[in-house]
Amino acid sequence: MPFNINIYQILLLLAVAAAIVFLVLYIQSRRAYKKLLKMNLQEKEETFTFSEKIDFDSVKTDTRADQDMVEQLRVLFEEQKVFLDPSITIKELARKMGTNRATLSHIVNQYFHKTFPALLNQYRVNEALRLLTDSETRDWKLEVIGEMCGYRNRQVFHSAFKRETGITPNHFRKISEA
Repeated sequence: MPFNINIYQILLLLAVAAAIVFLVLYIQSRRAYKKLLKMNLQEKEETFTFSEKIDFDSVKTDTRADQDMVEQLRVLFEEQKVFLDPSITIKELARKMGTNRATLSHIVNQYFHKTFPALLNQYRVNEALRLLTDSETRDWKLEVIGEMCGYRNRQVFHSAFKRETGITPNHFRKISEA
């Protein structure tokens, strides 16, 4: 009894063979991708450093009034944690300190060598780093962590975190879990 194979059966066999080849290639590429990702994360882990914490005690001020303002900033940022408020602005903070926006901006620029938004982001990202490594909060959604740190949405949190640390919050989470 000779085999009676028609063109449709041949095409079906070729399609199945092609699907198997593509599946094998896909699995190999996923393995290679995971290996590269793991190597990249290990490299990042070796070069990653936390964002520097501001040492208020090392700030050398020109006048007693400037020193008082720097101390007020220390209390507001480190004790009252005003940076966690998503609606905080330089104008609002200046009002709390009994000064104006221009004076506060000048103090931040002169003594911390950064803008007010950069100072806010530094504190917020440091708080996010703490939450992402804390055993109680490290598994929380990034949106929740971002909101807890004073960010209104995930995109702003994500870009500020990456600008401050050089990696995304997700990559930091993977590195800290390893």
